Amino acid sequence: MGDFAIYHYVLQEYHWTPKQWADLSIREKSIVIASIQIRVRDEKRQQKEAERKARRKHI
Repeated sequence: MGDFAIYHYVLQEYHWTPKQWADLSIREKSIVIASIQIRVRDEKRQQKEAERKARRKHI
């Protein structure tokens, strides 16, 4: 994810203003970014699993 995508996610999910994001230290931003990346990875994994289960029902 690029910087804009990360900020967009933060804006949509947490409703943080640009000032709130800018006021975070680099360490805090790193933690937020890592958390978002883990969440996105897990959501993709869950989506793939749901698709596999749906395909099995149709066979």
